[in-house]
Amino acid sequence: MPLIELHNVARHYQLGEIDVPALDGVSLAIEAGEFVAIMGQSGSGKSTLMNVLGCLDNPTSGRFLIGGTDAGTLGPDELAALRRERFGFIFQRYHLLPHLDARGNAALPAVYAGVGVGPRGERARALLERLGLGERLHHRPNELSGGQQQRVSIARALMNGGQIILADEPTGALDSASGAEMLRLLKELNERGHTIILVTHDAAVAAHARRVIELKDGKVVADNGTPAGHVPPAELPSDAPPVKQGGWLGRWVVQWREAVATALLALRSNRLRTALSMLGISIGIASVVSIVALTTAARSSIESNVASMMSGRIPVWAGNPSLPPGVSPKPFRPNEIDSLRALDGVRSITLNRQMQLTAQHRSRDATVQAVAGDASTLKARKLKLVQGRYFSVMDFEAHSQVLVLDEKARDALFKKGQSALGQVVLLQLGGSQFAGQMPPPPSAALPFTVIGVAAADGGAISFSGGMSQLYLPNTTFARKLDARADIWSFDVQLDTRVPPQQVREHIVHRLKALHGREDFSSFNAEEEFRKFQQITGALAAVFAGVGAISLLVGGVGVMNIMLVSVSERTREIGIRMAVGARQGDVRLQFLIEAVVLCCLGGLVGVGLSWLAAQGLNAAQKEVEVVVSWAALGVAFAVSSLVGLVFGTLPARRAAALSPVDALARE
Repeated sequence: MPLIELHNVARHYQLGEIDVPALDGVSLAIEAGEFVAIMGQSGSGKSTLMNVLGCLDNPTSGRFLIGGTDAGTLGPDELAALRRERFGFIFQRYHLLPHLDARGNAALPAVYAGVGVGPRGERARALLERLGLGERLHHRPNELSGGQQQRVSIARALMNGGQIILADEPTGALDSASGAEMLRLLKELNERGHTIILVTHDAAVAAHARRVIELKDGKVVADNGTPAGHVPPAELPSDAPPVKQGGWLGRWVVQWREAVATALLALRSNRLRTALSMLGISIGIASVVSIVALTTAARSSIESNVASMMSGRIPVWAGNPSLPPGVSPKPFRPNEIDSLRALDGVRSITLNRQMQLTAQHRSRDATVQAVAGDASTLKARKLKLVQGRYFSVMDFEAHSQVLVLDEKARDALFKKGQSALGQVVLLQLGGSQFAGQMPPPPSAALPFTVIGVAAADGGAISFSGGMSQLYLPNTTFARKLDARADIWSFDVQLDTRVPPQQVREHIVHRLKALHGREDFSSFNAEEEFRKFQQITGALAAVFAGVGAISLLVGGVGVMNIMLVSVSERTREIGIRMAVGARQGDVRLQFLIEAVVLCCLGGLVGVGLSWLAAQGLNAAQKEVEVVVSWAALGVAFAVSSLVGLVFGTLPARRAAALSPVDALARE
């Protein structure tokens, strides 16, 4: 059975509405081990025939068989396997990859055969040494002469065995001495069992072959046939690779390693373009991470403050907008408060007894709010002592005329730097805070001694509404300022084991029964706080989305750069396909390149956002910006995803290229 058979093969090209026949009904058979020259002038169809024979191009019609297998029935990956396992190409313009050295170029076909780095490197070295390039293993193509580059291409053709070697005008770009050496090498390879198909327009070159096929206008016009007495070799060529091709797992590992190495090499060879592409991704990642970190810190601070005022409590106050005209609300009596303390879910009740009055120290005076304090007032109002002490048991029992100032009241009554502790402040009644509550009758100014200064604990929201406050023992407040037992507002501190809404319903039901109508108001602070959290969460998501726009722009930039890269490296894609790369191999290479580019940009963006957070924390203490490891990990994963998404189109476009069209481009 002939090694190669063509039966009435035609290849037509469509130029607009014009049909151009490059091959027109070619039929021939080539035995294994032959040395065949395909000769013809420019436009005769000899290069098209070589492309069809090498599975680089598909015939328009007819049958093309290799070893009895109809190549027309094979898919792109199966044709790639044929090129990888049976063919070796020697091109007129060498078609070496400029970023690889001689050994890397020679070893390229073994990459797609799944051969490991060590075995393929050793075989490439042995082939190059046999071809006289042992001293030039690490030289790149631009450091080699034309004859040396052509010998590198021979080593590449032999890398996977090269049972069939297709040489397209191999002497066309060489001087006479190098051309003669090339023909000698081809003869030597043929003697070792390789089938040599030489394409040339030079009759002197064709004369070195044992069989000459002449083409004209896409047809065979002369063929002296297989030499008489030709005996096909019984085995593969004697210099077939000693290394075994890898299985699917080995090929997968080799391909991934090669794709990453090629990606890093390609990015390094275009440093400026790579840096600009990385900049877009870096800005996008840094924007998203920074905005998320800032909004998280702001949410934490705001929610902490709001929680200090709202979480775990139900405020209740006299008055209801829905009361009929002329109906006044009733205050809450002590027995009513006591009945509420017995309800399930009520941990404690804080009475809000306070009034507006005038405080005076020497020549300074200020309108302040006097608050009746008990043992839990500071904790309930999220306050802490910054100077002095709080009320003792003796202060409550003795109705001591002592008070604790907040910082605003201290600053209003005392000079800057002056200690307020131990100073006497005169309090003069000046009205009541709550609507419907009549102020007590005026009295003389009462002296109180300052024993402490309180401030908001951790920046919690103040309960004062912006007014200066001072705190008195509740027993003193009742005896000296307001002896009435009625209360106009109070806060219910909740037991977390009972749902807040259920507690509120019980409170409303109990007070409504006691008052005869709902002349009071309340709200579930815990529920309102959760609604507030939902709002802040939505705002944080909006801000993160705004930051993600820059990441999207960076991704589009990467896709654009990768499309340009595919366009610039079309010939490289053709070379890789010619030596056996499948469409999936090419797609993986460019997809990995996009992912590596985005990952590098993501690392830079993550670093920038972390540095920005540290700088912001060093510049201020109010809000601590924390960039968590989880956030950094997610950001890096997102950058990889951006590369995967925006690298898909360029990778698919690269894989869809026809090998013969890609090789023809510069």
